[in-house]
Order: sequence, then C-alpha cells, then structure tokens
Amino acid sequence: MEKGFLFKDVYNKQLIESIAHNISDCCKDFDSTSFIASIIPNLKPLSLTERSNLITQELFTYLPKSYSDALEIILNSFRNEVNNTELSGFEGFYYMPFAGYISKFGLQKEDYEQSINALLEITKRFTAENAIRPFIRMYPKETFQHLHKWTTDKNVHVRRLVSEGTRPKLPWASPLKEFQKDPAPIIELLEKLKEDKELYVRRSVANNLNDIAKDHPNLVVEILTQWNKKDNKGTKWIISHAARTLLKQGHPKALELLGYPENVKIDVLNFTVKKLKCKLGDENEFSFEIQSFASKEQNLMIDFVVHYTKANGKTAPKVFKLSKKSIPANSQLSFKKKISFKEISTRKYYPGLHEIEIQINGKRYGKEKFILDK
Repeated sequence: MEKGFLFKDVYNKQLIESIAHNISDCCKDFDSTSFIASIIPNLKPLSLTERSNLITQELFTYLPKSYSDALEIILNSFRNEVNNTELSGFEGFYYMPFAGYISKFGLQKEDYEQSINALLEITKRFTAENAIRPFIRMYPKETFQHLHKWTTDKNVHVRRLVSEGTRPKLPWASPLKEFQKDPAPIIELLEKLKEDKELYVRRSVANNLNDIAKDHPNLVVEILTQWNKKDNKGTKWIISHAARTLLKQGHPKALELLGYPENVKIDVLNFTVKKLKCKLGDENEFSFEIQSFASKEQNLMIDFVVHYTKANGKTAPKVFKLSKKSIPANSQLSFKKKISFKEISTRKYYPGLHEIEIQINGKRYGKEKFILDK
C-alpha cells in the first residue's frame, strides 16, 4: 500500500473508469463519459461511504430507468465469483456501490426476487451483509426462506452472509431492532451453521451470538451449553468466541461453561499503581499478585477494568483481557501491566480521576486510583 493511502481512496479515478468500461461492454447506450465526469470531480471531500453512495446515485442516473433492465446490465458487467475462503485487499469494494443500488432502488415487491438473487451474486464477489438488511426488515418471511436455503450453499461467502447479514448489531450498519427483541429466527439459522467446515463462517456465527448476548445473555448461555455437548471442534471454537462479552461482564454461567468457576479460593495482594498522577500521552503501570488458598489447581480468567473519566466528568468502565492462567495449589502469580494514554482514533481521553480494578473469574478485587492530567 502506498504511503499516505486513505481507505476512501479505494474509490478513485481508476475504479470509476473500470466500472464505466465494464458497463459499456454490456450496454452500448451507457454514457460512460458523462458518468465518469459526474463522479471524479466530486470525490475528494467525500468519505468512503459517501463516495460509494455517489457512485450508486450516478448509476441510477445513467442506467435505464427500468430497474429490471438496469439490474441485468449490472449483473452482466460482473467478473467471476470468488471461491476462496476469505476476501482480501480492496478489489471487492468495486461491488459496494452496486449493493447500494439494489438496496436503495430494488425494494419494490415486484423486484424482490431479482434483487435478492442479485445480492447473492454480489456476495460471491464482495459482501451483501449491509445491503440485505432492508430486505430482512421489509420481507422477513421471504428473506428468511432464502437464508435457510443458503445455509447449505457451496460458496462459503453465501453461507457467511446468512449469519453476518442477520447480526442484530452489525458494526457500521443500522441495528435489526425487531430481532434484538426476538432473536429466535436468527438462532434457527445459526443452528444450521454451527458445524460449518470453514472458520470464516463459524467466526461470523460467533459474532452474531455475541451480538445477541448483549440483549439476551442467559439465552445465549443456554444455547452455548447445549452446543458444548456436541463433539465438534469447530462448534467448541464458536462457544469460546461467542462468549467473549459474557466473560468480560463476568457472567458466572458463561465462565463456568468455559472452565472458570465463580468461587475460586484466591486473594489479590500488593495491588499498586506506579504513578498517582500521569499526563495525557504518557503510560501508567499497575502490578499485583494473586495468592491461591486452594489445595488443588484452579483455572483463572484474569481481566482488568479501567474506569475512564468521560467528558461529563463521570466515569465509565472498560474491561480488558489480561491473562488466562492455571494457578497451582497454594501458590502465587505476579503481574505487571502498562496502560497507554496516547491519543488513538477509537478512544478519547479526558483529564480527571481514573480507577483500576482487577477482575478474576467475574469477581472484582481492589480498586486503585490515579489522576490523569493534561
């Protein structure tokens, strides 16, 4: 990747010209010159999504007004489908504006079958996990019938679409609120995918269950408990990955399921924070020891919780993974960990009182404070 490359620059002059060329090959009446001229001068200030949306809109402007005719041209312009396990690089983003076209202009009832089959073709080349969501909302019965059929599709990307497209809280997409309330139809799909041979699909199943667990933690624990009875390594992997939010929350049954009992015989000793005051951009360090009082080995899931000061002056906790350890009988473990307060795009730091707690098998031990200064 070139130095200074921005993600949004996936949509550049070369890609726009490629779209125009491929469509022109299928439609001699397509005004590729005007299509290109309507997009390229306007790209610079736009984000990646905005650039994709602009291309979608100009496709609508320059393709035939008959949705059926336009969609036929679009599909005929596509390259061969991808059969390898995971998509790589940025080539797949070529198809994102087309997915947007279908989800924006193909929602009429009479266009449903054409649209859903077109999304299937896009999935084989990129992903339609966002584009399929309006169809799930408007036509849940019909769309779930297709999704059930796709659980056994030979193309791995189609099977993954079943779980990824139905995630109730898919990142960068609007939530499926109706299925946040009742995830039963989604769970029926995940049941069919839990033993999929490809990790690519199983990871998506785990992410979907992790979404569901945020609203229905006990239900997901019940599901994972049942799945744990299956003698299948792939399903066992899903269980540990799907439970990650539950584990951070210290859900006792989830911890027990993965071999981390709630009532361990330990104590946390010598818990200290190195700097009682540190500045934005600096690091702070904390250390502690775990003492076992048990006569046998114990499995420990060791996390730490940072209570960050927010813009309003209140604090909000964030759980971080630290270690998974087996502590021998009547023995001791020691830990040191640095926390960085350097500015990052995913978190903004505010000066004020901060606190750290140690969390072991869901139970919190001790609380140390320090001040973050400007």
